[in-house]
Amino acid sequence: MKLKVYISLPIQGKDIESQKKYAQDIALRIAVCGHEPVNPFDNFLPDDAPRTAHMKADISMLLDCNAIMMCHGWENSDGCRLEKNVAEQCGLLVLFDRAT
Repeated sequence: MKLKVYISLPIQGKDIESQKKYAQDIALRIAVCGHEPVNPFDNFLPDDAPRTAHMKADISMLLDCNAIMMCHGWENSDGCRLEKNVAEQCGLLVLFDRAT
């Protein structure tokens, strides 16, 4: 079964370029496994858009998926914890990146 996997990673307070690279690396690993990655950096908003706008767009993207990949540091991110909670409440498969 091909999964559509939302990538959840800490962004706020992090170096945006390194997090974009990390998300691209995760997306490639998901694609190599035969699944469809959904990268939050592809939400069509500028990097400096308000956090609330990013969260709304990201949650919308998440709800179109059937799985979520929780990436390194997710436990310390309010946004990631929210995304995980939404995923669990909506019955999505929750995966964890253990390669970092």
